[in-house]
Amino acid sequence: MRKSGRPISMLRSQAATLSDTLPRLYDGQIDAVHAARVSSRRIREVLALTYDWYPQDAIDDLERTFRRIGKSLGRVRDADARRALLAYLETRIPPAAASLAALDRQQERDRLRLLRKAIKRFERLDVPRVLGEIADGRRGGRRPFASIAGRWRDQLRSVMAERAAAARESVHHATGVYFPNRIHATRIAVKKLRYVFEIACAAGAGPAMHESLRHLKKTQDVLGDLHDRQVLMDDLPKKSEPDAAVDPDHIAVVEQIVEAECRDLHARFLRRRPELLDICSRVEPAHERRGVPVAPAAAALVIASAYYLSRRTQQASSTAPAAERPVQWRRAAV
Repeated sequence: MRKSGRPISMLRSQAATLSDTLPRLYDGQIDAVHAARVSSRRIREVLALTYDWYPQDAIDDLERTFRRIGKSLGRVRDADARRALLAYLETRIPPAAASLAALDRQQERDRLRLLRKAIKRFERLDVPRVLGEIADGRRGGRRPFASIAGRWRDQLRSVMAERAAAARESVHHATGVYFPNRIHATRIAVKKLRYVFEIACAAGAGPAMHESLRHLKKTQDVLGDLHDRQVLMDDLPKKSEPDAAVDPDHIAVVEQIVEAECRDLHARFLRRRPELLDICSRVEPAHERRGVPVAPAAAALVIASAYYLSRRTQQASSTAPAAERPVQWRRAAV
């Protein structure tokens, strides 16, 4: 996400990116599905910081829309990841190529079904129109004074601290033993923290934040590869579900290879865990040290607005005829 200053600029930029991706997505291109999914996630993250420009009901409505978009794209992306992993395993286990090709054909049919559902959902939601309205600025803009206070920056720090706390808790809960469901929860927590770090970097954060973001991305990649293998292993046909096109002996070899790679990826995550926890611990104290309560900022805005209106009144009264000038009250002593 390139630097663009404010959340509304980030939102419009991502909406334009997703809009440009739609033609290739409708053609079923794999890279377009992935790019669209990433953009939809970034849009959902930054939406929560656009209260200065959008009414709350509009934010809630858009959040629901992009949540549905993200779920549809996620299912297609998961099918793409399984197919890519099957192709990779064919090169690693040549004797099992025939069985893996049969599994890939099944995944291809599933992907086509999921892609059709996603395109139909996009049509029902009228996604091109929604994206066009956001990208062109036809939505929002109802709070011209609120953005002066910069409340979104305080909200961003607060969200970052909450995400860091959630990631740290998830890492501790996962322990050093491989629990698939727990490590999956950690993957999600790290992903959410990564996206809020992206917003902070786009808003002008320093080099330390960019370095932390790189670590989060690499950690997420490791956990993503681990998740893809675990999902594939869970999806492999069981002995109680015989398939004439799939050799059980081949599946047994595939399971052994995938399990070994899962162990290796989990060990890589554990080596990255200390730095991840350190990043989380640094974010929360920074929030406590730099955070500014919203109330004082709002009060400052009210005082500034009152001063501005008072000056306008004084200027108007000084130029009006004497008979029309309003009575000027003396300021009470404090």
